[in-house]
Amino acid sequence: MESFQEGYLRAVCASAGCVIARPEIDEGIDVNLTHRAESHLATDRVARLEIQLKATTTSNLSSDFVKVRLRQDRYNYYAVSNPSVHKIVVGLAMPTDQAAWIASNHNALSVHYCAYWINLAGAGETSTEAKDVKIPKAQIFDDVALCDIMERIGQGGAP
Repeated sequence: MESFQEGYLRAVCASAGCVIARPEIDEGIDVNLTHRAESHLATDRVARLEIQLKATTTSNLSSDFVKVRLRQDRYNYYAVSNPSVHKIVVGLAMPTDQAAWIASNHNALSVHYCAYWINLAGAGETSTEAKDVKIPKAQIFDDVALCDIMERIGQGGAP
């Protein structure tokens, strides 16, 4: 599941023109993304984003959201107010059966099912051992969404 979600992320990032870096030490950040554009306001013209990846099977789907579970330390890291580097959680909903993860033909490689994103900044810390996070299915994580996120960050806003 981990390799599959990383492949999904890499495809989205390639299409959006983002550069991926993986931290050597796991401190709750699965990947760091950067996007360079003249429209970004920072002096170096680079927008930065940290991502926590979570995969879940379709058994955790509802009609309106995808539910993923984060450990307390991970949740609290992503829920801080006014972060120095913006962060999102990306939850990939995927079939339980590995044979159903992809389908291919001469025209396309289809990935089943979809990833969604949420910005937890300002959500407040939790004291529980783990926290379920409901990611709205309206927030599809694709190349268009990632471009929009990086543009907002590049303009000094939040994801």
